[in-house]
Amino acid sequence: MTIAVEHSAPEYVWTANNALVFTPRGMPPAAYPVLLHLLGRQEPGGRCLVTHGTIAGELGITRPKVTRALQHLTFARMVWKEGNGAYRLSPLVAGFRTPAEQLQAIVALDDDDRFDHPDFQERYEEQIARYEREKRRRAAQRQRTPEPPIDLAARRRQ
Repeated sequence: MTIAVEHSAPEYVWTANNALVFTPRGMPPAAYPVLLHLLGRQEPGGRCLVTHGTIAGELGITRPKVTRALQHLTFARMVWKEGNGAYRLSPLVAGFRTPAEQLQAIVALDDDDRFDHPDFQERYEEQIARYEREKRRRAAQRQRTPEPPIDLAARRRQ
C-alpha cells in the first residue's frame, strides 16, 4: 500500500530584520523577547496567530508581562492587534515573500503608523502618557460613590 504524501517546504520570508534598531527607550524588558518571538512565528506579511498564554509559556515569562510587552509594542507602532490571538507586525519589520512586497506595504503605511519618524520617541512617550491618564481616570471613576438608586415609586406619587 502506498500513501501519497504532499511535501510542503516552509514558506520563505524575506525581511530587513531592523526591528531592534527602532525600539524606543523605556520599553519593558519583556518586550524584546516578545518582539523576537513574533518575528520568528509570523506569516508572510507579518500576521501572527498566537495567544498571550502561548507566548508566555514558550518564553518562560508570565502572561501579564507578555500583555504589558504587547501594549508597549503597540504604543511604539511595531505591532498592531487585529483580534483575539491575532497580531500584525509593522511592515517596517515584518517578513514578506519579496522585498517588493515589503516596499509596497511600507509605502501604503500612514505617517502616524511609521516608527522610523524623527519624533518616534516622543510619540511613544505620549502614547504611554495617554494610556496612564485614561487608566487613572477609570480608576477615579470606580472610586466615586455611586449615586443612590432612583425611587420610582416616589416619582410616580409626585
